Amino acid sequence: MGMGLKVLILSMLIIAASLTQTGCWDHQEAEGLGIVLATALDQAPEGRVRLTAQIISPKGLVGGGQVGGGGGAVGGASSPYRNVSVEGSTIFDCIRLLSLESPRQLFFAHNQTILISEELARNRGIEEIIDFFDRNPQIRRSNWVLIAQSDISSIMELPGDITSTPSQRIPAIISEQWLSSYYPDIQLGDFLEALETEGSDAFAMGIQVVFNESEVRDKLAKGSSNGDQRQEPVGVLIKVGSTAVFNGNKLAGWLNEKESRGLLWVTGKVKGGVITVPCRTENGSREGQRLSLEILRNESKIEPELIDGELSVTVKIKASTNIQESECMEELDKPGAISSIEEALAGAIQLEVEAALAKAQQEYGSDIFGFGPAVHRKYPGVWKEIKADWQETYHDLPVYVEIDTRIARTGLVTKPVQVQ
Repeated sequence: MGMGLKVLILSMLIIAASLTQTGCWDHQEAEGLGIVLATALDQAPEGRVRLTAQIISPKGLVGGGQVGGGGGAVGGASSPYRNVSVEGSTIFDCIRLLSLESPRQLFFAHNQTILISEELARNRGIEEIIDFFDRNPQIRRSNWVLIAQSDISSIMELPGDITSTPSQRIPAIISEQWLSSYYPDIQLGDFLEALETEGSDAFAMGIQVVFNESEVRDKLAKGSSNGDQRQEPVGVLIKVGSTAVFNGNKLAGWLNEKESRGLLWVTGKVKGGVITVPCRTENGSREGQRLSLEILRNESKIEPELIDGELSVTVKIKASTNIQESECMEELDKPGAISSIEEALAGAIQLEVEAALAKAQQEYGSDIFGFGPAVHRKYPGVWKEIKADWQETYHDLPVYVEIDTRIARTGLVTKPVQVQ
């Protein structure tokens, strides 16, 4: 091997070794960072914004400190998190002001949730609120975006035994969204895309603090049995549910849980859940009895049509389900039984879709379904003419719904248990 070749190989090895080093120019030790898991935004006086960052305490988490809010010591143990709040004219202004109160540089790469108060979303342009998160390279597009119906501080401070911090609890709840499909699991990337898509409106998850119903019933029962009026405070829980609907850059209103699933039927995003239909009333079966079906999958297609200059939209929905629980006295293996259930299922889905359409289209004038982008894709020339007046056109747009349902499995039991 020649000397020149040896020198070349040695040089390449040196370069390769330098490239594989883990250090970098902006490297910082984890011990010197404040790891932020949740960021909350609320309205402050004089048009300012209040930012609350939930910073985890590795010592409190690893050391098994008691769960508590606010961050100081709880019962002499180190809290697993600390909430720090500041007020500023912009979000970036707040971030810089946090440096006056935090002994560590805040690190947002592990931020999981962005909470925005209902008041702020109604009164301040959402593009102003979300712009910082769009630009910040530390903020991932997989962050969950939620609009808070309860006081922001009550959500950020709520202790619990299942997870150490509220910022960990919220993503854990969202991971189970498919069990109900009663709200959309919207990430920052989805939210930004909806804001930037011509003709569409954004929507997000709702979050609130609710009373623990089990504890409420328990304390009411104890109070009525022993007459003791000195009841302990009733526990509260974080609940993720419903849909925050935007019109342009402001929050317009809310969809309840059934209306939220109606939205997801239209967009093909129902991942699971239970839908209940009434039993048939013929052949001696009793009214008031129900049959519960587990939703397996959902597909949808939005098809704009332009006939004689009249624009309309047809939503085609496919749903596949299993029968999981039946009170129906009629046996499921009888002729026509399954087709009857599928017809009832289509009617139940229709009601949820119509409820969502009535609220979002007629009341809020918000195109959260994506009808505008669908028209844009199919009829770009027409869209160019109507996009300036799309909100008015959308409000009066005829929407037809076609639903194709299928019962995949009924199970081995064809009728419920009957007491002899």
